[in-house]
Amino acid sequence: MSELKPRDRFARAIRREKVDRVPTLYRFKKESKEKVARIFGIHNTGTGMKHDPSLELRLGNDAIMYQIGINAEFSHHPIAIGETWYSDFKVGYGKSGLQGMTEEQHKAFEKTQDFWGPAKVVPENFPKHHPITSMDDLKNYTWPDPANPRLLDPIRDVCKQWQSDYFIMVDLSSTLIEAAYAHLVGTQNFFLYLYDEPELIAGVLDGLTEYYAALGKNVAALGVDMLRVGDDIGSQQGMMFDPATWRELAKPRFAYMFEQFKKVNPDVYLKFHSCGDYSPIMQDEVDLGVNLTGLMQPVGGNRDQATMKKKFGDKISMIGGLDVQRLLPRGQVEEVREGVLNVMKNLAVGGGYIFSPAHYILADVPVQNIFAMIEAVKDYGVYGKYPLN
Repeated sequence: MSELKPRDRFARAIRREKVDRVPTLYRFKKESKEKVARIFGIHNTGTGMKHDPSLELRLGNDAIMYQIGINAEFSHHPIAIGETWYSDFKVGYGKSGLQGMTEEQHKAFEKTQDFWGPAKVVPENFPKHHPITSMDDLKNYTWPDPANPRLLDPIRDVCKQWQSDYFIMVDLSSTLIEAAYAHLVGTQNFFLYLYDEPELIAGVLDGLTEYYAALGKNVAALGVDMLRVGDDIGSQQGMMFDPATWRELAKPRFAYMFEQFKKVNPDVYLKFHSCGDYSPIMQDEVDLGVNLTGLMQPVGGNRDQATMKKKFGDKISMIGGLDVQRLLPRGQVEEVREGVLNVMKNLAVGGGYIFSPAHYILADVPVQNIFAMIEAVKDYGVYGKYPLN
């Protein structure tokens, strides 16, 4: 088969059609992206809503993912130790844990970027102030503007610059339940109110549904190829609550969102993301018309990849599957190569698969493991060759 253009390869894989090789989608957090970019002399390393795809395309990405959901700013926003930063959703964020890095520790961390080994783990941003904890809060809450040019104009620019060659995906995560528990209400509050004040939870979810339906329609109107909704409802050992509860709270609201997206752009593809094990709702994703599911977290999550592929591989395409918790940061290069080979065997045979680590590549991943992964994908991800004979 002749070599395909990246956007065509990605789209054909989503449709479970024949491709020349497995498409790829690598995603980095700030520190790991800067570490790898230095090797190529690439200086534009923005992430989140300042995403610059130069490095990822150099490494072989067939698609560009641009984030604008509630996660897009906070997880990439620079927040000093002790500072609280408020987003447009009125959620306040700080650093994870009780302390971050002092100035001296940060300078020491900067030096770790000079080595090929792993960097020091970086304290992550996390929500610390939740704006909706009562019905009065909800009644007085003002939702952000889904037509904000600050969100939409960069997408228009991305499409203009890159869409002739690359598949364009816009990420609306966190979208619904995760946005409610992690950001607006607070995790402990959410699971208590789910039973003690269900009308409050329903009101928050309704507000999120209307906001993201409007935002997604505005994005779909720009002609992007795919909309990604993200809703972390999987833990390491199973779903965070009964699948029946998800079907009551989330499924009809996602159905409404997707219907609204399709009204504007009937051809837009849909991707669903959750961390952890969300396998009990895979058929529900199929019912909703989701085209791509991922990221197939293998540690504690969707571990039986081969069975998932056998059961759903003819109904929905899959992305992800390479362990970023243990293998990528701690494995030897030979083990990383073996991990890529196993993922290809489990998920790529027969098509309908896009290679990606199970989540972001973080600062603790050694550069040699990143390149071991990339080279293994080139070796094992070609259709017509082992293991994709």
